[in-house]
Amino acid sequence: AVVSTQSTGALDKLSQSVQTVELRAVALLVVVAGIWYDPVLAMRVLQRYKLPSSGEGVTEQFFNQLFSDADVFMGIHDKKVAVLSLCELIMHPTAPKPFEHLADKLLPFFVTLLTNLRVAYQLRKEEEAGDEGEDSESEEDDPADGELESDDDEWDDEGDEYVSKLEQFDPSDVNGLFDLDHLECFDTVLDDEDTAPCEFATFKRLLEFLSQNKGSHEVLLKSVDEQVRKDMAGLVEYADKEAARRQSERIENQGGYNFQNSFTVPTQFNFG
Repeated sequence: AVVSTQSTGALDKLSQSVQTVELRAVALLVVVAGIWYDPVLAMRVLQRYKLPSSGEGVTEQFFNQLFSDADVFMGIHDKKVAVLSLCELIMHPTAPKPFEHLADKLLPFFVTLLTNLRVAYQLRKEEEAGDEGEDSESEEDDPADGELESDDDEWDDEGDEYVSKLEQFDPSDVNGLFDLDHLECFDTVLDDEDTAPCEFATFKRLLEFLSQNKGSHEVLLKSVDEQVRKDMAGLVEYADKEAARRQSERIENQGGYNFQNSFTVPTQFNFG
């Protein structure tokens, strides 16, 4: 029921003639998130929705708008949700996949989002490294070294900022609410690297799926040009590196490698 209600509300917003880029991005993302949560139900809602003015369906129009708007998904979370949702939709055994007329846009859409994600992750890594350096310098200069703020104090600061944002929000100006830096501060289950699926690994799995099911998805692979193929190969290589990095970090967090002895140490020795 939640998926149906939210998706319908988002489609109502998309059907309006006057809309900002930010509002369009959020409305698209609501439907995409519904696809991630329940592909069959979300696609059923999408295919049943009719434009209020003409009674026409919007399925192909929605995906055409989505694939054309890869650059409007500004935050890491938004890009990741879009990648994961569309990958799972294509690989779902029963969910409708109305992409035949948009095949030339689908894989380039993934390439754009994932390439931008690589850049975004690198920028965030550099920013975090810079913050750690500043924190280290401030600790050295702090005369009350060793006195740390409690978690409650940290949460109060973030909570106050969030409430302040909401109080300043003007319903006629969506820019006030959908601030990139602000939204990126609040994680969801899809933002937890330890438990959430990796979008790059999921895309690699999608390409393997398409290669193994050419009968029903051949048009998707045939529609891409040589440059897109090179870009996809680069993303697959990056996916392998990410998988190795995550595995290495998991091992490190568990205390390093655990070498199991495969032999029994004798308790008595006979030197003859």
